[in-house]
This record gives sequence, C-alpha cells and structure tokens, in this order.
Amino acid sequence: MSVSALVLAARRPGVADPLALKAGVSHKCLIEMDGGPMIELVLRSLAGSSHVRDIFISIDDPSALNDIAMIHDGSLGKPVIILPSRENLFESVKDALLEETRFPIIICTADNALQTDEMIDHFCLHFENSDCDAAVALTPAEVIWAKYPDGQRRPYTFKDGKYSNCNLFGLRNPRSVSAAQAFRGGGQFGKSKSRIFKAFGLINLIMYHYALVTLDDVFARLSRRFRIKVVPIIMPFAEAPIDVDNERTERIAREVLAERRRASVT
Repeated sequence: MSVSALVLAARRPGVADPLALKAGVSHKCLIEMDGGPMIELVLRSLAGSSHVRDIFISIDDPSALNDIAMIHDGSLGKPVIILPSRENLFESVKDALLEETRFPIIICTADNALQTDEMIDHFCLHFENSDCDAAVALTPAEVIWAKYPDGQRRPYTFKDGKYSNCNLFGLRNPRSVSAAQAFRGGGQFGKSKSRIFKAFGLINLIMYHYALVTLDDVFARLSRRFRIKVVPIIMPFAEAPIDVDNERTERIAREVLAERRRASVT
C-alpha cells in the first residue's frame, strides 16, 4: 500500500509548551534531539518507509520550519508539503484531507522522536491487510514496561489488558475522517475523563472507566459511533508510544537515541 503521511506539528492554541520554553524554541518539534530538531527524526522515519509516497506537515507557523534543510532541499527523497494548521486537531486533519488523492493517509505527531521506519512499515502492512476505514496503533503496556518500567504511566485499561496509544493513525477514505472528530477538543484522553466523555459519549466513558469492555469491544463501539470500521493495530515495539511529552519521556527518548547511536557505530 502506498500512503501519504501527515505530521501534526502545531502548538496547542494558547498553551505554552514547558519543554519548548525550557529549550528556548517556539515549537516542541524544534527541540534538539540526536543532533537536530526532533521533527527531523520523525521525517526520516517516514521517508525511510517504502510505503510512504509523500509527506505533509501541519503547523501553525510554517516559517518555524524555514531552517530545516531536509524539508526544502529534497534530501528525503520524497515530496514534503507544509500546511497551515487550524484551530484544533480535527480541523487540521480535515483541512489537510480536502484532496481525495491524499488517501490513504497515515497520521503521526512531530514529538514521536523514537518512531522508526520499521514501525511505519509494520503499521502500513497491517493497515493494508485490514478491511477497515480507520486504524489506531496501540502497544500492550506490558511490552513497554518490560523494557522501560517508567515508559508509560497512563495506559488505557480494558477488560483484557492495558494498551498505550502510539500517536499513529490510518485513514483509508474520505468517510474515515469522521473518526478524527474525537480530536476536536484535543487528544490526551488518558489524562482527561471529560475529553473521553465529549469524544465518545457517557456510556463508553462508564464502560472504559470500570474496565467493562475488551479492546475489540471498544473498537466495535467506536465503529458504531462513527459509522465506519475502526480497528486497532498492535505494535510490538516498546518505544512506539513514548513521545516527548514531559521531562520524564524526554529523558527516556534521549537515552534510547543515544543507545541507538552507539549501536550504529559498533
């Protein structure tokens, strides 16, 4: 399957990111990681996948990316197009997908510094082999904790296990954009029950809160709510859900990147 890729890199409206402030940059995606802006790691992971044909970046201030050479000089080997973001994640995704030629598309975030082309390939292969309209990447919490005990503190708890969101999604067709409605009020569902309620409804909130449903049950409910088929794609990578969201995960990301660097020269 050949897919477009959309990288969400915008700042939250009216919210100053503490990591960006600490690093002295305007956007979190510009924090230095492994010798360059963090977004470069995400772009390389996408460009390194044979499934990705072109890359779009959604950001509130396109000029913030002016100094990132790989976006402009063609060195990634794939077209990179910058799009101005909108007032929330849903509107940004919707606006990016006004052209049907951009489907199917995968969506990720610019702070997932540990994302690799292997992860992208795994997700795309399973996305291709599913008859779904939309897909969500999840990693079992025990996979994360076995390698990084401090790597995830707020997994989603279901009747049959705990899972963490990898901030990697797939949309196959225009009608699948309805699933992105869940992000109209922002993401970070694990941190806010009110966001789960607004996005998925009271019954689903209650079922989730008391761990009364299995993972498959949850996605069957989501499919009915959005009137499309939404499926989970299980990612066997402990690093996949560890985005740079706070000082703890920034530390973990830097340690993993340093280890990868050492491994690449031995």
